[in-house]
Amino acid sequence: MSYSWNKPLENLPEEMTIIWSCVEEECKSWIRDSFSFKEQPVCPLCKTSMISSVKILPILISSDQEIKLYRKRQRAAEIS
Repeated sequence: MSYSWNKPLENLPEEMTIIWSCVEEECKSWIRDSFSFKEQPVCPLCKTSMISSVKILPILISSDQEIKLYRKRQRAAEIS
């Protein structure tokens, strides 16, 4: 069995996440609220306004150590 750092993570835990979505129907741009630096962001692609909504997204893992621990647990679960 081969492991790679770039191997996609499967079965990541997800949560309801507040996002900002572009109001233009043709534009598919969105951003997590936690990555927005403005109270009312503007779409980075088409420069129109954005609206707040929610989306189920994978929980972001914040550090390399947490990623390594998560991958180690995933491998242990695969072996079991």
